[in-house]
Amino acid sequence: MSEDIDDVREELRDEIRALKEEIKKEVSRALENPHAGSIRVDLHKDDISQTEPSSVVVKDLVKLIRDDVKSSLATRGELAVDELVEGMPEESAAGLLKSLANTERLKIVKMLYSSKRTFSDFKASIGLEAPSVNHHLKSLLNMGLVAHSDEGGYELTKRGRLLVRTLALINEALGGEQVD
Repeated sequence: MSEDIDDVREELRDEIRALKEEIKKEVSRALENPHAGSIRVDLHKDDISQTEPSSVVVKDLVKLIRDDVKSSLATRGELAVDELVEGMPEESAAGLLKSLANTERLKIVKMLYSSKRTFSDFKASIGLEAPSVNHHLKSLLNMGLVAHSDEGGYELTKRGRLLVRTLALINEALGGEQVD
């Protein structure tokens, strides 16, 4: 009887491996042709009735699919980022970093991250004189990180929001350490 169970287990493993390979092929085809619309895997009624309860098999298959998709996406993501790095214009990137490479400007964009603010808000919160606030706002406006709000005052642009989030992630990833 133990041999029968071992045989059934081995047969089931083989079927799962074959199904996994079929799923991998379908996922690969879908990734190569994003307009295909769906992934299809055919299961025969006889195959299902002779196996473990479907909930166990489905959970295993879902885990395998998730792992394969995560791995594929991670690889594709790394390749996409590598391409972005290769094509990154150094002058533009340096300009963006320069626009935020100042404590007062960072304070301004952090304030704007949560809500729209006025010129007076910056003067009061940061404690700078009007000419300094004006200088920093002008720099942020020129780089397209800050815009004049329709209601008056200033707000972060989508570009500014993205850069601030990216900077926060970089800071977190580097442990907030100061590098000389």
